[in-house]
Amino acid sequence: MKKLLIAISAIAAAVGFTAKANADISVSGSSNAAYLSTAGNGDDEELAVGTTVDFSMSTTTSTGLGISAGLSLSTDYDSNNSDTATGGRTATFTTGGATIVVGDVEISDTVGSVGGVVNGPLDDASDLSSSVATGFLDDDGMGVELTTAMGEASLNISFVSNDRVDNHGALNSSTSGEDSAMSASITMPMGDYSFTIGVADSDSGESSSGASASASIGGGTLTVGYSNQTLIASGNSSLSTAGDSEVVGATYVMSMDADTTISLGYQSAKDADSESHTQTDLSVERAMGGGATVYLDLRNLDGDTASNADGTAIAFGTSVAF
Repeated sequence: MKKLLIAISAIAAAVGFTAKANADISVSGSSNAAYLSTAGNGDDEELAVGTTVDFSMSTTTSTGLGISAGLSLSTDYDSNNSDTATGGRTATFTTGGATIVVGDVEISDTVGSVGGVVNGPLDDASDLSSSVATGFLDDDGMGVELTTAMGEASLNISFVSNDRVDNHGALNSSTSGEDSAMSASITMPMGDYSFTIGVADSDSGESSSGASASASIGGGTLTVGYSNQTLIASGNSSLSTAGDSEVVGATYVMSMDADTTISLGYQSAKDADSESHTQTDLSVERAMGGGATVYLDLRNLDGDTASNADGTAIAFGTSVAF
């Protein structure tokens, strides 16, 4: 880390950039390496390795307004020789307990859709693929997001003005396919419980509502959720009939000791085509110190799947936060 910061400082000095005294520039990252026994059409053994480096910048004005931005360089663990730069399409402002994000934002159209607990490599590269349609056809684009505290509750409101562009384009466009969308959700603690409810709507004709509840039970945390989404069929390869999709799920996370965590997940979903799936997850993680974690993940998918991509997939790997 020290050598990297020195190198960045030297480059900045060489090209004439000088950081302000009240600005913070930090570098962090993560790496993941996993062995996968996939299912579905792939049904083979794979190795997935990827690394991400995150650059973040922040400053505080004389009036106390916090401003931050960031950029990530990554090599995807689920795609061969895929190097990408992401981020840099938002600016974040914090003041008085509120956070405002401007640029490429994503609405919350699947509040209540819980059940997934496995790590990224198995989630992205298991070759398991459901044909059940859940979630809006397009849920992100150029807009603004507000998160603020309301007493002990937390409120999130997201608005996408144009879902075809990310950081530059027309506001309130009348062009077909350039739709606006909005979501609102609130999380409220009530004693030993925590509840989240949310709604979303898009000019494309899609809408959703959902809720989840969490509680400490038997030494762990149980979360249950329900989501209903009214989806359009046009442009949706997973749906031929417009109508409602329903998702019911639950997760249970329990710490066996200070370093070991076991997570269980269950999800059942059905769409307007009367296609359905059942997904069951298991994840065991062990912290090794120094930001490193080893994990064993298992996912079983049964029901209506894309090209018979069902079955059981397993991953064993390590993730490291730097």
